[in-house]
Formats: sequence, structure tokens, C-alpha cells
Amino acid sequence: MKVYFIVKPLGGYKLKQLRKSLEKTFDNKKDSFCIFSSTKKGHSIALTEKAIDEKADVVVACGGDGTINEVAQGLVETQIPLGIIPLGSGNGIARHFKIPLEISKSVQVIKKNKLAKMDVGVVNGHYFFGNMGCALESHFIKSYHKNQSHGIWAYIVAFFDAMVSFKYQKIQVEYLDNVREISPFILLVSNANQQGYDFSLTPKAQSDDGLLDLFWMENSNVFNKIKFFLYTLLKKKLTAKKFNLICLSTLKIKLLDQDDFCVQIDGEYLPTTSNQMEIKVLPKKLNVIVP
Repeated sequence: MKVYFIVKPLGGYKLKQLRKSLEKTFDNKKDSFCIFSSTKKGHSIALTEKAIDEKADVVVACGGDGTINEVAQGLVETQIPLGIIPLGSGNGIARHFKIPLEISKSVQVIKKNKLAKMDVGVVNGHYFFGNMGCALESHFIKSYHKNQSHGIWAYIVAFFDAMVSFKYQKIQVEYLDNVREISPFILLVSNANQQGYDFSLTPKAQSDDGLLDLFWMENSNVFNKIKFFLYTLLKKKLTAKKFNLICLSTLKIKLLDQDDFCVQIDGEYLPTTSNQMEIKVLPKKLNVIVP
């Protein structure tokens, strides 16, 4: 088995730990592995193309959801499976598949090479594998990356920063023969049952059912916002009228305000000047190695 590991920028200790686990797990008589180190955003896309050109049997994303997105883009509709070593902050996609967060254990999952089919989301031609959003959650992601810090405290700081600066936008959503005008506080389209750190707005989402889960919460009072955050943190079902959860395969979103969308895809800010988004799902177009 010829395995390529594409690694997000790491400290020397974790990189050494990864290499040690690979040497311990893979048989150098039967297997070969190569480590490519990404140096900047977007670099993993080119490294994946290089791995494919060199006839990789497996390509492994070593990082968070953003790294997974960059690597998986090149593997959609190929027979080459995606492996995951979760080295990000929230690790929503890895948690969805119950991939161990410990490096040595996730490497063993790669070695066993058990495959599952995964749906792929598309928004205006851009792939997403975990989720995308265009309300508070996207402003939060923009703030998180602007602060250039990582970890749970950086998430908390970015969240409160987004809360302070967030401005409601009036949009039109079109789905399942419905057309509605809303001003969402949260609007998330998810292919996974995790958004990171065991936090979920779409706990029943399946990544192989040919559907995406749309969650939104409209402009609301402080009481409903507090209730929303308590329910999600305590993993209780969101049943209030202000919470909407719908399964669908296509969705159109149109911005009705004179402004730009703020969009995030798999935890990365996506600059866009379009006032319309078309979202769809490509059923089972990616092979993923799972426990």
C-alpha cells in the first residue's frame, strides 16, 4: 500500500510523533509512505494532486476540517480513499466518523483500510464535506481566523467577537417547493453530525444518505438565544418554533440586502461577491477510511 500523508503546519514534536507511529505501524516490505508538509492555505490542494500523480493508493489529511477539505477536493469521484489523522482544533468531520483523536490509534485505522462512502456537498462549485454556513457561524469563523489563535479559548473569544459584530441579513431560501424570506441568526447546512468539540446542531445528520441537514434560527430575543445555546451545549432536542431543521438535497439562497454574503466552508472563510448560492449534494462520491 502506497500512502501519502499531507500534514498541516505542525510543531516538531507532533511531526516526530506522527513519523514514529507510521514507522511502527506500516510494514516497510509491503507498504511505503510519504509525508508532504503543507506550508500555507491552499497548499494541500497542490500536494494532493502530486500524490495522485505519483499513484498513491491512499491520501491522508493530517489536520482539521480545513485540511480535510483541501485534500478531499482532489479525491472526489476517484477510487483513492481519504484517510484522516485529526490534528485540528474542533475536528468535526473526524468526530463524525468516530476516528480516534490520538495519533497512533488513527494511524492504525489507516492501516486497516476499512472504507465507507461519503456524500459531498457543493455550494456554487465549491466542495464541502462537513458543513457550510452564512450567518453567525460564518462571522465566527472569520473572526477566529482573523485572531490567528487556536484551541477552545480562541473559539470562545471569536464567538463573543462575532456576537458583538454580527448584523442580520434578509435572505430568501428556496427548498422542497418552499420559498421563504428569513433573517437568520444561525444558518447551517451540514453533511455531518458534528461541528467540532462534540458540538452539534445536526445530531442526526448522516454522511451517506444523499441528503443535507439545514438548520436555521431566525432573528430572536435574548431568551431564545440563551435557550438555543443551552440546548445545544446540553445536547437537547431543539423543538421551539424559532428552530428549524430540514433534510434536503438542494437549496437556493438569495441575499435580499445590498451587502455581501459572509460564508464559511468546513471551518474556513470563503470570500464571495455573489448574492446567490446554489447548494446540492453529490451522493457517495468520496471513499473515506473509517474505524
